[in-house]
Amino acid sequence: MSDSIVKDCIETLSKIVNVSTGLAHPLDDSRAKELFKALHAKGVVLDEDEIYDIAIANGWKDSHAKKLSQLAEKIGNGGRVVIKHPRGWGEPTVEKIMASY
Repeated sequence: MSDSIVKDCIETLSKIVNVSTGLAHPLDDSRAKELFKALHAKGVVLDEDEIYDIAIANGWKDSHAKKLSQLAEKIGNGGRVVIKHPRGWGEPTVEKIMASY
């Protein structure tokens, strides 16, 4: 089930961010960090290879998909990140997706 949750979360993120520029925009970077932190808090495994594959399937360029998946892995391993532009987007998004299962 967590694979499906991760897939749905990345698909949702991919509809909001500009996948052609990846996480270059500060708001896109913050959204990704919020999303991965919320997933990690729920105990969802953030596998770098899985997230890379999902990002590629959702139109991310290779380099951007790699950066996204590395960010996810860092957060999944308990690494600290700074969310410069918090929007409170991650937790409600993860809650909504998890509630659909």
